[in-house]
Amino acid sequence: MRKLIIILFFQVAFAQGVPVTIDVDQSFISYDGRHPAHNWTGVSKEIKGSFIFDKDNPTASNVDLFVPVFSFDSKNSNRDSNMLDVIEDYFYPTVSFTSSEITKEDNGYLITGILFFHGVKKEITIPLNFILDDKKIIVDADFSVSLSDYEIKRPSLLTIKMKDDISIKFYLVGFI
Repeated sequence: MRKLIIILFFQVAFAQGVPVTIDVDQSFISYDGRHPAHNWTGVSKEIKGSFIFDKDNPTASNVDLFVPVFSFDSKNSNRDSNMLDVIEDYFYPTVSFTSSEITKEDNGYLITGILFFHGVKKEITIPLNFILDDKKIIVDADFSVSLSDYEIKRPSLLTIKMKDDISIKFYLVGFI
């Protein structure tokens, strides 16, 4: 715990930007699962961590966020319980993302970082959009991840496994 506090202190103390307070009422992270028999979406509003935004140079911003896996709700408690078993939440209770680089592209930004999911750390690059309005920032993105990349055994229904790729969407509203 002391190590985490020291890391967060140095991130805030030496960052050129300002901390962003995430509005948990408006922000969410969701995943879309697919199976030939049905599709579903699980949503979490329990986004935690730090987001340092540099208004003058957005590419110098820093993101370190995590979400407890038990907080995803697909409106089906049986499916949610099975999801927790499949991703072994008792060993891996959170999904986290820590940025290493943000770059400006013609149509928005790309954020590269480490996604830690199911005990596996994997570098990914996510296209995202920033909307900046005086003291408010909105960041949204859509991307997909492969369950097999994170060593997750896909569950099956009627002997047919769910699709390997899940779509992730996040929509963060923050105040600076």
